[in-house]
Amino acid sequence: MQVKATQNDTRERLMRAAIEVFAERGYEAATIREICRRAQANVAAVHYHFGDKKSLYTAIFDTVFSLLRERRTGFLPAAAPAQERLRVYILSLFEEIFYCDGDAARCTQLSAIYLAEMANPTELLDGIVARYMRRDAEELYAIVAALLAADPASDEVIDCAASVVGQVLYYYHAQPIIRRLHPTRASVEERLPTLADHVWRFSLAGILSRRAAPACAPTPIPLKRPRP
Repeated sequence: MQVKATQNDTRERLMRAAIEVFAERGYEAATIREICRRAQANVAAVHYHFGDKKSLYTAIFDTVFSLLRERRTGFLPAAAPAQERLRVYILSLFEEIFYCDGDAARCTQLSAIYLAEMANPTELLDGIVARYMRRDAEELYAIVAALLAADPASDEVIDCAASVVGQVLYYYHAQPIIRRLHPTRASVEERLPTLADHVWRFSLAGILSRRAAPACAPTPIPLKRPRP
């Protein structure tokens, strides 16, 4: 039992150190040697627990998305009304982005890894999307499709889902701007339940309005393009 506990402790130290190093330096510049130094572990421990740098990097996403799904699944029963599932999805997304189980530093580091992957995709992004992100996206598509009575793979459903997620991400990525525009308002974290309710009501109204809208071609909006 003591050996197993020690192994689990080493794995957790390696994971935390890896999150720190990948967040600070990015995937390419991060080294196993630096991760092991911070984790106070030898290089062999990485090979034992994860295999190599690629597997260690992927394990970060594996751990994060596994925890999120385990937590979210209990609150999103497929039999629940689509409106309620949308509300819980939005609230869960806010909590997952801003709370990270109360570890603010780890939340910032994980966000840095995610943003770096989006800005400069590694060779592992295809696998990460296929293994983790597609399932979350399809969960939201199913909810929106039920509200629209539409095909989950339709452009309308996909674009509505993107609008929902975009609202939540705005409150994370634009925090420095929000604080400067509205310095006297409470922080996003302090207003999270209210914001989640707002995004839910706004999104629900928008989605249902699309269902009620008559089927017609939109009026083209001319875009100003730079002269060649």
